[in-house]
Amino acid sequence: MVTVFAVPSPGLVRRLLDHFAKHGPMWLTSRMGNRRTAILSHIFPEAMESPLILHCVLMIAAKDLLKYDSNVELQASAVEYYGRAISGLREALSGEQLANEPTSGAIISGASPAYNIEEMTYALKTGNAKFLMTVPAGMDVAVPAAREAGIPTERIFLLEGEKGEYISVQDLVRKGRSYGPTGQTTPFELPRGKSNRDVCGFLSFSSGTTGLPKAVMIAHHNVIAQCMQVDQILRKHVNKSLAVLPLFHITGLVHQMHLPVIRNSTVYMLPSFTMESMLATIVEYQITEILSVPPIIIRLLTDPIVSKYDLSHVKTFSSGAAPISGEVLLKLEARFPWTGFKQGYGMTESCSCITAHPPEKQTYEYAQRAGILVANTEVKILNTQNGKELGYGEEGEILARGPQVVMGYLGNEKATRETFDSDGWLHTGDVGYMDQEGFLVITDRIKEMIKVKGIGVSPAELEDLLLGHPEVDDAAVTSVPDDYSGEKPKAYVVVNAAAKSRLATGDAVKSVGRELIEYVKAKKVRHKWIVEVEFMDEIPKSPSGKILRRVLRDRERKRESGEKRLVVRDEKATAKL
Repeated sequence: MVTVFAVPSPGLVRRLLDHFAKHGPMWLTSRMGNRRTAILSHIFPEAMESPLILHCVLMIAAKDLLKYDSNVELQASAVEYYGRAISGLREALSGEQLANEPTSGAIISGASPAYNIEEMTYALKTGNAKFLMTVPAGMDVAVPAAREAGIPTERIFLLEGEKGEYISVQDLVRKGRSYGPTGQTTPFELPRGKSNRDVCGFLSFSSGTTGLPKAVMIAHHNVIAQCMQVDQILRKHVNKSLAVLPLFHITGLVHQMHLPVIRNSTVYMLPSFTMESMLATIVEYQITEILSVPPIIIRLLTDPIVSKYDLSHVKTFSSGAAPISGEVLLKLEARFPWTGFKQGYGMTESCSCITAHPPEKQTYEYAQRAGILVANTEVKILNTQNGKELGYGEEGEILARGPQVVMGYLGNEKATRETFDSDGWLHTGDVGYMDQEGFLVITDRIKEMIKVKGIGVSPAELEDLLLGHPEVDDAAVTSVPDDYSGEKPKAYVVVNAAAKSRLATGDAVKSVGRELIEYVKAKKVRHKWIVEVEFMDEIPKSPSGKILRRVLRDRERKRESGEKRLVVRDEKATAKL
């Protein structure tokens, strides 16, 4: 197996969208059973009665827009476009054969541009990468990581620009052209006896919020199924949307890169995020749907710059990739009462969505629910203690089964067996229930539950409560050891500007901290009381908005290092429950 790692950049997305505009979608086929067209890269000219009107937009910067708006007759072969470059890759491999890239046979895996050398090395080794594609700005991390992972210099390719001895993608294309005219490239076919369920197209790393990330193997079948599922449940097409998730994230890969192409939607993307550039883009291009994550939703509610922009044309907010607090949703509705809201539930292991909101339910009435099942998907709820199936309204672990459930974890059979059972059920590790209307409601993660004298306490429940306090902008809750109870909840809090100015003196720190401790006491049963509040400038989160609780736990373990922190403890906390 050969893995190609790509560090995303605006230039990479620019080229992909240029390809889409010229040649049509890379992934969809109407002949799902055909061995040759059931992979992502093949297109379907015989399925179209009329040309596809394709609008692909990439926002390189607020004032630098690349827009493709053309009638695309689906008669060109995507295979031919990339085949020449792949010929160069094969030559660089000196005879090694690529296995699964959509047109060439290689598995594609995205890597965060924010990775440090250690993180990049781990990803390259875990994915068994044979190539690394990067940009000049990423070379300081990419080159030493590739060296550590055993990838030679001649297999490091530049997606844009030129630098020293490194081969550029343009060099590969030129080399590929030298092999002959258009039509001479042999397209990749699925291995004999294999279906598109059996052939990995992408590696996407799990978020690693509770441990080291795992390389999730995503089949061609998974992406095709997920795009069709979401297209079917959403039905109405949104003409303009803003996407903020990185394309190495599963939601960015599927919902921002593949899905808009087949739904004929215009997607605007920013090369890097600032509130000002995002808001300016929304207003200038009259974007009607904001595909976002909880941290950005919170910024829309707390950043004073938002009031400078007229967002009255926005119709829908969409959030995914991490849980969003009910208190935040109440504030969002109050601030933008004319808008609707939708979210979905899923994970990398389900190739994004298990549930989603249909158009008629994209209201704040349903906002705290995670949606209904997408097509061909099953969910069951199991008692976390005895494994028995539960009924409507009964809370337990969520299991899911469907065509979007992935192949497993690369090189980690133990984790694969623990997560995917022999009957095809994905054990999500999430706790929730199904209500009488068929909506899934998520309450917490099993591994994140705090056990206070054996009683489970949900961090999400306490975070939701704290976010309802008028002086709190963001919050995270984890456990701290307790001699009597085993564990107790601790809150990490980011306060608003007004409260932050009060924290300049020690007495004020104690006052605000005690106020928050008493706030929780007044609203929750004793075993849910927080024992400590620590004030922070920022809650550590993944790029998709998930709270990195392991970072907070590491921070707690290093507390004795003498680092100055603003911490308030409930001195009245007793051993009794």
